[in-house]
Amino acid sequence: MKFGFVGTGAITEAMVTGFLGSKLELSQVIVSPRSAETAARLAAHLSLVQIANDNQAVVDASDVLFLAVRPQVAEEVIKALRFRQGQAIVSVIAATDRSTIGSWIDQDVELTLAIPLPFVADGEVVTAIYPPSSRMAFIFSATGGTIQ
Repeated sequence: MKFGFVGTGAITEAMVTGFLGSKLELSQVIVSPRSAETAARLAAHLSLVQIANDNQAVVDASDVLFLAVRPQVAEEVIKALRFRQGQAIVSVIAATDRSTIGSWIDQDVELTLAIPLPFVADGEVVTAIYPPSSRMAFIFSATGGTIQ
């Protein structure tokens, strides 16, 4: 399974660290180049992490795509991307509802909202997800558990 992250800040770093430290069977993690320092640190310390050339390359390569950008730039970033029908997408964008994100994606995708905390890096936190999804519950259970 390949995970991709558009947005490479503190929460992405925590999720990548937690997922790669878990029992999930990941073949690759692709991160966006936006926060070069964080992306480089992840790639240097975790062998499965690769830095994409741009956000579209992250979308194209991902089985599960995580949108982790600041709410102030989310619309601009998301509308510039082309998503696949049925693609599994997890938004961790604060204060942005599912219908708004769905309208920006403008494609029939499996969209889940999640609220991961930095402790996902240590596998010691429960992550809230909506709507209920057995696939996303399985993924976030690897970092401590879920509340659906």
